[in-house]
Amino acid sequence: MIKLAFSAIICLGILFSIQTTYAEEELPLPEGKNIKEWESISAALIAEKRFSEAIIYLDKILEQEPDNLKALTNKAGLLAQLGNFSKSIILSNKVLEIDPDRISALTNKAISLKMLKEYEKSFQVFTEILYLEPDNEKMKIARASLLSGTPTISTNDSEYQVHVQVTLRDKDDNLIAVTESNNARVLPSKFTEKWWSLLDEKGHISHLEKLEIFTDTKPLIPGDDYLGMISLDREMNGFDIVIFEVFIPLIQIEPTDHGIVQWTIIKK
Repeated sequence: MIKLAFSAIICLGILFSIQTTYAEEELPLPEGKNIKEWESISAALIAEKRFSEAIIYLDKILEQEPDNLKALTNKAGLLAQLGNFSKSIILSNKVLEIDPDRISALTNKAISLKMLKEYEKSFQVFTEILYLEPDNEKMKIARASLLSGTPTISTNDSEYQVHVQVTLRDKDDNLIAVTESNNARVLPSKFTEKWWSLLDEKGHISHLEKLEIFTDTKPLIPGDDYLGMISLDREMNGFDIVIFEVFIPLIQIEPTDHGIVQWTIIKK
């Protein structure tokens, strides 16, 4: 007898590398007669990565018990493994209507949203999971990974205006170049809003009429032979989260060069 020992099919180790393998010759599927047997059969098929066939037995369970949360959640996970992310979200939502705090369903939903490039919705679901389980390290890493991979957008499409000035000097402190740019991009996320609010709480934001203004000066530490982009980021769970990035005219630099970056960010 094979024991059913899973609550969510998707795990963080295989999220983004969906591989389904089948034997060269498929054996006839065992039938099973009741829910307990169908659960065992589906578990065995899942262990063999025969996801489509496992769904057959989950559907048998759902024919008898349409609101079986375990079967619905596992089917949602399998559909995500098979690339049917939209259908997976529909099933996860059905589970969450009955049990809003079910972590396995929330996880399946967050992952499927990410794969559909619904980055902000995925971030919000991961945040909901961490509200329920603040010490869930896998979810912290998954959320940080999501943020690090979320595309930035032009600040022209946001409430922010960004200006950067870069001053570069050689090892003898001789001025090499001064350049500036407002060709900027921003991370379109609640994460950015929270980061800005924390700056305000710490007194780093000045207020002028209806404008909020952040200024900062940071040392420039050359890492490449050329400099063409400056970023303002934050490290989180091993990932660099780029909040703002600014493209500047390309500058050739030496390892011994040094400089400063002056940031001015205005929120309208």
